Amino acid sequence: MKILKGFTLALLSIILIISLSIFGIAYSINQVILNPDYMVKTLKDISFADALQEAINQQNNSDDLAPEFQAALIDSVRKMEPVIKDRVGIAIENSYTYLKGQRSVPDFKETLSKSVMNPQFVADLLDKIDLSQLADKALAEQIGTQAGFSDAFKTALISAIDKSEPDLKKQIVSASDPIFKYLLMQTQSLDLKGTLRQTILSNSMISEILSNLDTTAITKDILTGYIGAQLPQGIQLTSAQIDRVVAALQPAVKTALSGASGNFADYFTGAKTNFTLKVPLASAMPTVKTVAREAFTTQLPAALQGASQADINTAFNQYYTDFAQTIPATYNISSSELGIGTGGEIVDSINSAQTSLANGRNSIDNASKDFEKGLTEAKPYVGYFRAGFAGVIALIVLVILGIILIYRNVKNACLNLGIIFAFCGASALVTVLIIRSIANYEIGNANIPNAFRDIPTTLLKDGLSPLQTVSLVYLIGGILLIAAAIIYPRMQQKKAE
Repeated sequence: MKILKGFTLALLSIILIISLSIFGIAYSINQVILNPDYMVKTLKDISFADALQEAINQQNNSDDLAPEFQAALIDSVRKMEPVIKDRVGIAIENSYTYLKGQRSVPDFKETLSKSVMNPQFVADLLDKIDLSQLADKALAEQIGTQAGFSDAFKTALISAIDKSEPDLKKQIVSASDPIFKYLLMQTQSLDLKGTLRQTILSNSMISEILSNLDTTAITKDILTGYIGAQLPQGIQLTSAQIDRVVAALQPAVKTALSGASGNFADYFTGAKTNFTLKVPLASAMPTVKTVAREAFTTQLPAALQGASQADINTAFNQYYTDFAQTIPATYNISSSELGIGTGGEIVDSINSAQTSLANGRNSIDNASKDFEKGLTEAKPYVGYFRAGFAGVIALIVLVILGIILIYRNVKNACLNLGIIFAFCGASALVTVLIIRSIANYEIGNANIPNAFRDIPTTLLKDGLSPLQTVSLVYLIGGILLIAAAIIYPRMQQKKAE
């Protein structure tokens, strides 16, 4: 009987040691790999802005991006990161919800729709972005370059975008809704031109931007480009005189721009291949005549030096008549002269974007099938693991009860269990320390980008933390059980005395 009892205790002890070891590993897997909170935390520890900055710095052609634009781009990414990570976190949690059997059918498109591909996400994202800051380098360097517009005009354009930013962001959000529905196959087709024409490039949106545009710069560009600072016979206009003419012409330019909002919108969407902006000059002519008289009087030709005022007036009237005949009633600016590209180029860009969206739609559909297939195949194994994990816990409890029942003695049962738990705890703790030491050495020697240098260490720490916790619980529990095996008999002996 003693031999059978000893054999049974030895067998149960071995089973308990194996079960405790398996539990430690299984607990770690459950707390790390099968824990969406761990995945989300890992994602949030990554700085995509720093990674992007490092990638830009390592590119040989990084000089192609102006430092100001790089700074604006990095700043925008840094502001967007929390929103993106929160939404991706939702997608991760939805996936784990299915794997754990709390959802019936995985739906990749639904996950995308609830996380990153919905208007609310775009709104949250845009709330973190300064559009005018990005446009300062991305847009202003393109618009106006061909026409030779001044930096002042580009500044005015960025200022107009800044003033219209709240409404512009709303239009971008509105445009994102049909685009997302198309990408997620909630609608069968997408007219990108029509979508843009009704939102970002609507008459009202273009009109608002143009009405917010300070036309001083563009008016000065028109004036200096057509008349210049020098009149016939070498008569020079001062900066103050030019500014007076600009002020007189500015209302006509502003009216012409505001009235052409539909032309701009049609041009951008390809409904028109070109258009002409007509600026009537009549309203500025009285001011032109006044400043011309002032300049003519202060810079009299040699033949008029010492002449009477009447002769000077007669000479100026003839001078101005000849000069005025060279000025047309309307100053016409073609769309190509505005430096916004040709209509064909813009339409090609929209068509290219339409094609890219179609390809993206197909890619999302294929990814959805692969995603759902992968989750479907993984789900049974997750279920087996969870069932096995519960089974190991039940087995540990049964084996402990078996050892207690066989001993029927507190001292011996506690001593046996204490040795087993202490041994498993010490072994697991040593294993954790060895793995951490080797991994830290390898991480230290690895060529890891600076933006991700802390990530492996964090992953290692968090990944080993559950096993370390289990090992400490085993070790402390074992020590307490051994202590109980020593203290309990003495307590009983004192009671007996």
